[in-house]
Formats: sequence, C-alpha cells, structure tokens
Amino acid sequence: MNTSATEVTVPERDLDPRAGPITRATRVPPRTRPAVRAFGVFLAYAFVSVAIWGRPTIAHMDSQFVTPWGADSSFFQWALGWTPWALAHGHSLLFSDRVFAPQGVDLTWVTISPGPALVMAPITRAFGTVMSFNLLTFLQPPLAGWAAYLVCARLPRSFWPSLVGGFLYGFCTYITGQLNHPNLVLVFPIPLIVYLAIRRIEGSLGARAFVAWLVLTLLVLFSISTEVFASAALFGTIAWGITLILAREERRRVAQACVLFGLAYAIVAVVVLVPYVLPAIRTAPTGSIHAPDHSYDDLLRFVVPRDSALIGGGAFSTLEYRFTAASLGGGAYLGVALVVLLVAFGITERRRRETWGLLVFILVGALLTLGPELHVAGHRVIGLPTDGLWKLPLIRNAIPDRFPVYTDLAVAIVAALWLSRARGRFAWSRWGLAGIGAVMLIPNITTPPWHAEDHTPAFFHDQTYASVLRSDENVFVIPTTAGEEMAWQATAGFSFRMPEGYVGVIPAANRGSPLSHGLSAFSRVLPSTTELASWLDANDVTAVVVADRARPMFEGVLRSVGLDPVYAGEGVSVWRTPSPAGA
Repeated sequence: MNTSATEVTVPERDLDPRAGPITRATRVPPRTRPAVRAFGVFLAYAFVSVAIWGRPTIAHMDSQFVTPWGADSSFFQWALGWTPWALAHGHSLLFSDRVFAPQGVDLTWVTISPGPALVMAPITRAFGTVMSFNLLTFLQPPLAGWAAYLVCARLPRSFWPSLVGGFLYGFCTYITGQLNHPNLVLVFPIPLIVYLAIRRIEGSLGARAFVAWLVLTLLVLFSISTEVFASAALFGTIAWGITLILAREERRRVAQACVLFGLAYAIVAVVVLVPYVLPAIRTAPTGSIHAPDHSYDDLLRFVVPRDSALIGGGAFSTLEYRFTAASLGGGAYLGVALVVLLVAFGITERRRRETWGLLVFILVGALLTLGPELHVAGHRVIGLPTDGLWKLPLIRNAIPDRFPVYTDLAVAIVAALWLSRARGRFAWSRWGLAGIGAVMLIPNITTPPWHAEDHTPAFFHDQTYASVLRSDENVFVIPTTAGEEMAWQATAGFSFRMPEGYVGVIPAANRGSPLSHGLSAFSRVLPSTTELASWLDANDVTAVVVADRARPMFEGVLRSVGLDPVYAGEGVSVWRTPSPAGA
C-alpha cells in the first residue's frame, strides 16, 4: 500500500509552530516556501528601486549615476577602486599615498567600505567604478527591504503585512536621502541582526549557530561602515535593555541571547578587529569630526518632508531652510500618516507588552536623533540629556540625523504587526493609512541632480594619460566639479598620485593651505602666483591636469608660475615646467 501521502517529515520552522508536523501531502509548494518567498520579495523591491531611480540611468550605467547631491559620489567611486587596487599591489588598505602626496593620508577614519568594494571588484575591473556605484545604488533599498521583511515575517508571520513593513524600511527617507553614501545605506545587516536575535529567543536557532552567524553579520557591517557598526552597538544595547525589562517567562531566554550577543561582539571587536581597532584608537581625531550642535534634527522634521519628496516637498521649502545642513537630508522624516499609525498602534495594541517595547525604542531613538538640544523650526528650545553621548569614541563622530536607520526599522515592524491584526469592516483603514505612509516616502526623482553625468574625460577613459603622465608622479588635477579628481584617478588605475584629495579628512601636514581642499571650475577664489608656486613646490608637484571647463579660469595663474601646456585634448590640458633648451 502506498503510504507516501501520510509519511511524517520534519516540521518547517518558518511556519507557525502550532500547525504541527507537515506531511508530504501537505508540504508547502516550492513557490510558497519561505526562502522562495523572500527571494521573490527581494526581486519585487529591486524592481521598485529600478523603477524609481533607474530612468534614464539604466540605459547608461557606465556614464551616468544616481546621486541626491554633492561630490561624495566621486569619492565612493574612488573607494570602490581603492580596495581591490591596494590589495593587488600590496598596499595597506588603511593608508594611501595616492592622495595628499608625497606623505599620504591615514584612511583609518575614512569611509572606504572595503567589504562592498571587494564584492563589486569583478564589476569594477570589467566595467569601471561608475557601473559598480550604480549597481550598489539600485541594490541598497531592496537589500534593506528584504532584510526587514525577514524580521517582519518572523513576528506576525503574515506575508502581505511583512511585505509592506519591508518596503517602509527599504524605501524610508533615511535611505533615499543617503543614496550616494553606500557606507550609510548598505544597512541590511542591521535587520539581519534583529532576525538572528528573534530566531535565538524563539529557540529556532542554536547557540553556536547564533554566535557564528552573528559574528559573520557584524563583520559584514564593520566592513561597510565603522560608524554604523558603533551606533548599532549603542542601539542594540538599548533594544536588549528594553526587551529584558519587558520579558517575563521569556526573560531567561532573552538574557541568554543577550550574553551570546555580547560574546559575538567581543569576538569581532577583540579577536578579529584588533588590527584595526588599536590603530583607530591611536589615530582618533582629538575632537568630533561632525559637531553635534550642527548635526541635530529639528522636531518638525518628523512630519515635514524634504524638498525632494514626491508629495509635499515644495510646500515647506521656506520652513525647511531654517533647519541645519544635516537635517536637510530629511533622515528623520516619517510623515503624518506613519505618525498617526504609531499612535493608533499604541491605542489599539496597548495591552501587549511588545507594543510598549517598540514604542519606547522609537521614542528613545527619536530623542537621540534630535541631538544634544531640542530645536523647533530652527529655534533652540531646551537642552536634552544626551550631551554626554557625543563624547564617546566613534559615536562622537556620528551624526544624529543618521540614527533613524534604527527607528525606521522599528516603525516598519510596528506597521507589519498592526496590519497583520487588522480585523472587521474597518480593517481597510489600517491598510489605507500604511499605504499613504508608504507613498509619502517616495522621492521626487525629477528634481536635479538625481541623474548626474559622469564627466571623466576621455584622457583617462582611453588611457591617454599613460603616454603623457609618468608613473607615480605627483599630479595636481583641477576638475570641473570639486571631488571629481577622485573618480578620475580611480579610472586611471591609480597610476599617478595627487597632492590633495576629497576623502573627508585633511592630514595635519596639509592643513596650512586652502589649496589642500583642491580647486575646480567652480572655485570661488583664485590662488595668487606666490601661493600656487610655493604650494606646488612644497608638495613636489611635477604636472597639472586641468579640465577644459576650468582652463579659462586658471590658465593665467598657471602661466604666471612658469607652467606651459604640453598636451591638450580629450577634455583636458596637461601643464609642466618647460624643459631647458637642449635637455
């Protein structure tokens, strides 16, 4: 007799444990297995990401890139090339002589993100840094959304609410506002850490597996961003503290998981990262890189959209200009709909302990996002009891506007839980509110400069530089826009050095001259003959490369210091000191 229809198999842990064992006759079809569903969710988020940001870049992946603003995109293109180049040439990842030559610069406190650079190395080698940067840009939101979906799917165990929760996190304003900063937007390890913690507490993941996976996830996070790694420790401590306080019969399991969490962090910080941590402490900046009093978020930012938001952005532009530069990024923005959702969640789910745990975590995160002082519409109202936080190592260099990466995850979980419990004839109102909140997060991609052209001259693309510039010579590059020289050097395979660089920090030896910040076609101040001549001589500069758009501005001062063009074409001119007659 055929018994295959009733043969008992091992239960699938991703299903409701109350459902009992699964038989072959009732086994979940392949298309609905948790892993397949999760992959489908990632593909759906990836489609949305490309739909939002891909046009027209998707057809010009090697010559156009997506960026909210600023020159940071050029730096991260440089960073994508730096890690594989340094490893291939036996250079230290944490020190570069390619910028701020001849002495070089310590990169310990520079966001080079070696992990993503190594993953993208084959793409970078085959297609260039612009292609790698674009792929990372399109992948960042779906990776974050997919990881958040995994968290939501472990809690309400309901597909559609979890799908909405993942979207709210993967496409939150923090991520869309920092899209040109891979070190800040590749945050998928954060939800994965939460996912592992849930699996451990519920008993579906063993202690050794939990520690091993957590160590790996933390290493990935550290390879992306030391800042996020440090802030994750802070918010992880807050989350564990709240969980321990609210836990009752699960307190023992929570405490054991907390100990294992600390063990994993200790393994990463002490055993694996000693080669980095000790040098980082020795070379730590004496003060904060980002002053907290200029990095706070305004209280109104939680409901006032930034000017590049699809809905409501332009309506508050006058008010927005009162905010600080950091707050202009809009990372704290939730929107009125999601704020109402949080309030409704607190009212309707007030009898559940997890409700208060999530809301307290969100409130604490919001308080930290406001920085050391409370500001409303740009005006200081009162000091906040968080001033001491900014004196801690690593954290003192964080920006409060970047903390919503944690609160946004909690908001996504709240939304998923609330939607999964929607019952009765008014259930549609919950979905409507969450839907409005999701739409309010979508950015207005028609606002410049979301799609920027890559202005790297053919001089570098076509490798003409190899016949004009000497290998490893110190070249002062004057691009069209500040910071572009970083991408140009990466395109040239780091074949020459530069006396300055856009890396976020300036070495002490280079802080005496404004020329150490570089020049561009949009520079406001033209250096004097004496200033330029002495700076070029002090830094052993032997050639100057000038973008064609910058040449009219700088040609006169270059000639005044004794330089003449020795090459012109393919978007640049190359200037040197004339060789003596007969030489």
